[in-house]
Amino acid sequence: MKAAIALLTVLSLAASSVEAAGGPKPKICFTPAEENAEQLVRGGLRLREGANACDGPPYAMRTQPLWDQVDQKFGPKFKQQTDIRRGAFVREFSKDAENNEKAWDGRTVLYFRNYPLSQVYCVQIKKNLEDFLKSGWGGFVKTARLYRIPVEDDYKPCS
Repeated sequence: MKAAIALLTVLSLAASSVEAAGGPKPKICFTPAEENAEQLVRGGLRLREGANACDGPPYAMRTQPLWDQVDQKFGPKFKQQTDIRRGAFVREFSKDAENNEKAWDGRTVLYFRNYPLSQVYCVQIKKNLEDFLKSGWGGFVKTARLYRIPVEDDYKPCS
């Protein structure tokens, strides 16, 4: 616990010093690595929210335990992608990065929490989770692009 508090303190101080120094100059775009990280974060949110919604009635697909396994096994990879994404928000929205990030997260989670459920959707979520557990992170990276979560519509790609 003390290590976590110390890490948060260091990160907070580092963020404050970047802001005090004017922060990194905005590019008014996301780099390919940042777009990829955003795609993976959104893909993870899709699976998490789908697993939660499809686990209980009326579909009872038993997807929450699958998501729990994914989260336990690949949580550090998702955190790494979230950190890359956070760096882009700090650069692009230096005066209010945290609120901008929370607003986008809220928008994305709200979308997936209210996605219309169906038997087909829940079967697909379950299959995606099972495939993720079988193929690992590399398989997820390849298939996350197929989820058609339009990152490029929200963030201009850097040329």
